[in-house]
Amino acid sequence: MKCMQYASVAPGIIFGTLFSVIAGMTYIILLHEPGFLFYPFALLYFLIGPLIAGTAVAARSREDKYRAFFISGGTVFTAALLLFFITYAVLPHFDRTSVQLPESCNGFSGSPHPAPGLAYELPGTGTGVLLAGNEQTAVVVVIDYTKAPYPGTVFVVNRSDTRILRRMDFADNTLIATIDSGMVYLYHDKTGYLINARTGAPEETFLKIDNYGGLSGSDRPVLAGPSEGRRYLETSAVISSWSTDGTVRSRPRLAMNGIAYNCFVNGKTGEITEI
Repeated sequence: MKCMQYASVAPGIIFGTLFSVIAGMTYIILLHEPGFLFYPFALLYFLIGPLIAGTAVAARSREDKYRAFFISGGTVFTAALLLFFITYAVLPHFDRTSVQLPESCNGFSGSPHPAPGLAYELPGTGTGVLLAGNEQTAVVVVIDYTKAPYPGTVFVVNRSDTRILRRMDFADNTLIATIDSGMVYLYHDKTGYLINARTGAPEETFLKIDNYGGLSGSDRPVLAGPSEGRRYLETSAVISSWSTDGTVRSRPRLAMNGIAYNCFVNGKTGEITEI
């Protein structure tokens, strides 16, 4: 009797699960995760797939159809949620790029002298280090080199009129940033901030998932072994965010420039420059 029950339930659950998986694969693999289509595909993935399973199983059930509907639909929904968690929260932790910092990156022995390509003059403030930038926006770090751990102040600047859009003070200068699609992605070691590159306003999100590990003793923090005194700074991040205005950024992989101690790390090339 139980075998007959399982045989009647299994096809509906399998079909509902396949529907959800196909919807997810279409969004991720075929369409390359456009943010504006996330919610329609999430509806197919999280709702329609479980509804198909629940309806199919309930129609074949000879007993409590409501119970069969909720159990089968809940099974598919749980499987979809687990796959979502693996895709967005687990797999990105194995997609990392890190740069090993040399022993010379151990602090300042005098005032910073950034190379011409990195120096950025802030009117009324002084010379900072250009951490990230595009034609419209610059992310500039001014470092207090007089005392360890070298506090850093980040300025988000409108390049057209040198207007400071946002200022943020940090206890040290382990700072990493990039600009992508109108958004400043800023990290103070492992703590991340999303800032509108045009206005300097913080992005209001109700969910953010990232894999950024900051400064660590291993180039693979997830599978970290003994550091043996080595230091690594991550130069990439996979960041997904869901904003309160409905905007979705689904798993963009970003190359990020970083500063640690007295060194600047180019996120695209891995080149290290003392500042």
